[in-house]
Amino acid sequence: MRQRPESVRMATVFGHLRSASSSWAFHLLLAALLITIVFLYPPEIFTGDTDTARNYLNTIVSSLSTILALAISIILVAIQLAASNYTHRVLDFYMRLPYNASLFLLYLVTIMHSFVLMAKIRDPLRDPLPRALVPEMSADLVLVVICFVSMLIYMYAVVQLLKPERIVHLVIRDYQRACRKRDWHAALDNIEQICDIAKRAASASDSVTGMHCIEVMREIGVQLPLPGGEHDAVVKVHENLVEQWVEVVGVSIKEKETGLVYAVLDALQGQGRLYIEGRFWPGAVVVIKAYRHVVFNHLLAEGQVFDIEQVAGRLYQLALDAVPCGRRGQDFCLRTWRVIETIAEPVFTSQPVIGSTLVDGFLLAQQIPPTFAGLGEEGRLQAMVTYFELWKSFAVAASRRETARWARWWREQVQGETWVLHGQHLALLLAAHVNREDLAQTLCYVWGWPPQTSPSLPESLADEALHLFDGWPICSSSSPTCERSGVTNRVRC
Repeated sequence: MRQRPESVRMATVFGHLRSASSSWAFHLLLAALLITIVFLYPPEIFTGDTDTARNYLNTIVSSLSTILALAISIILVAIQLAASNYTHRVLDFYMRLPYNASLFLLYLVTIMHSFVLMAKIRDPLRDPLPRALVPEMSADLVLVVICFVSMLIYMYAVVQLLKPERIVHLVIRDYQRACRKRDWHAALDNIEQICDIAKRAASASDSVTGMHCIEVMREIGVQLPLPGGEHDAVVKVHENLVEQWVEVVGVSIKEKETGLVYAVLDALQGQGRLYIEGRFWPGAVVVIKAYRHVVFNHLLAEGQVFDIEQVAGRLYQLALDAVPCGRRGQDFCLRTWRVIETIAEPVFTSQPVIGSTLVDGFLLAQQIPPTFAGLGEEGRLQAMVTYFELWKSFAVAASRRETARWARWWREQVQGETWVLHGQHLALLLAAHVNREDLAQTLCYVWGWPPQTSPSLPESLADEALHLFDGWPICSSSSPTCERSGVTNRVRC
């Protein structure tokens, strides 16, 4: 029990040390200390004459200046390319790189010291170097070696900075700093930068970087505090996070990056579950709106109809998660079902033949029976009507085979005999309403219609279901028959 606080304390100490060692002040002090030691205790390694000293100093001044200028030019070009491929903040990170302080100080001191030594050497050629200048020449030699070594370290640090994983890490560090200060405007900027990296990675088919960005955004979503009210500044951060996921999935769909698409859909579902568990219903509503936006603006536009089934499954799961959360949760559940019905209608009507995948994803989802069973009486009525709105869209282009599959599923999976019979009534009436007598015959065959006991539709359900029949009257008797301007439409079994 005593080791855990000690480990936490050690981790805190190492965190402070890491933070201190990555600052400009630390590198300036370290470089200044190193220079001071070299000048105070120089090894006597220079044994040349004045001619050698002049040539050496002249070479060092020109070489160090050229190397420094060339290295900075190459680095700036590389950083510009990285900024265009990932985020403009790369230049920001380069300017704040702590190695800049130590490198420039070392090079500046070495070059200036060489200039000073050149001015001090006034003896004729090939004369011995004055004894007083030997330690300074030796110190200059040591500084040159340190400059070359520091340039190698500096180049390695810059190359690491150009890696997308390192860029994301630095953006996250800025984001965490902004969160600690509760500067949500800066936090929004950081989230958008990570999203930019993910979108550009998707455009370049860089799935590894894209997946890394999505995982980072998921961690941000998990750690982000839930707002205390609708006017809390952090609400905007939550909304922006969901919007950025939608933008990422839009680019991924366009570039056919299926792995990234499913990863973002999972991330949205996880975020929605967090909002439901935290009773943050405005945020949960933003999530289901985001799913709808993905379907209408991206999946349908790109012709990826069968991927919409993945969206439906996640929406059904969110609706099921919300059912135990009281009245607000059940209202959210019904709203989610209405979103599913909205996105299913263009899918079913656009398919000349509805396949098993779409039927399984929209009408036979495993979350439907427990969700239906968990709702109250009023909620069940509304859920029943919403579900059969979906079934009506299905019936327009459904085959007998898929209709029979649905009929068996409805009879076996839905709980409550009365509700099963009400659903059978509605299905038969809707089949007749859309002029699909073949489907009505299939349903009658599978169910063995009419049953021995067939209660009439309750008035509350009949009132809720009025819009299903486009203004035509509903027959609430046990025999699904209704009159249309003197013409009788009867389901014959």
